Amino acid sequence: LEVHTIVPPGVDIHSFQTTPDDSKQISRAALIVSNGSGLDDFLDPVIRGAISSQGTHVVASAGLDSPDPHFWQNPLFVVEYVEIIRDALVDADPEGGPDYKAGAARYIKQLHALDREIASVLAQVPEERRHLVTFHDAFGHFTKRYGWKSSAFTAGDATEVTPGAVVALMELVDSQSIPAVFAEPQLRPGAIRSLSQDGKLRVGTIYSDGLDGRVDTYLKMMRFNAN
Repeated sequence: LEVHTIVPPGVDIHSFQTTPDDSKQISRAALIVSNGSGLDDFLDPVIRGAISSQGTHVVASAGLDSPDPHFWQNPLFVVEYVEIIRDALVDADPEGGPDYKAGAARYIKQLHALDREIASVLAQVPEERRHLVTFHDAFGHFTKRYGWKSSAFTAGDATEVTPGAVVALMELVDSQSIPAVFAEPQLRPGAIRSLSQDGKLRVGTIYSDGLDGRVDTYLKMMRFNAN
């Protein structure tokens, strides 16, 4: 298989714009996979305009119901992603069906192991301190799965941080003696960096929908976040 990623690693999907080359790639594709649920719906008109009569478009989050489209932050939801992609690959290339099914089975097994591993890592934190504070509201499925709370400086679409939101959340951080907040590499704004200038509050790195040279696979990303 040749895989082409429309949104490159490390790029903020909330501000991304396609190019003519993306339309060419879509027109040549036998299978197009998008997340859906509002995250990348801006791609739908591009896909409809460029997809060939032989191409198929599937939405990986189909069947999952939530206003938060970052379903992959729960590994068990990713099992459903894998099943949808597996079935679409089998339909597009029946000869490769046995390989796709075997590969999906192996990966689903890894996802269940990942889920158990993350639960074990996060269980080391005392219950009264299980509150994740991030810049971008993208970790609701993660915290809900493992019994944490979550707060963020900006909404799930990464809109601009307002002074009022910063003040309100910092008051919460102070009242709960939270020692660290987390920002994503592609969404690390000056407003968050300035919070750590007095040395009292650490700013850590967390990944939601962008990979880089340090974290270049989904499994690595989720382990990094948990640790």
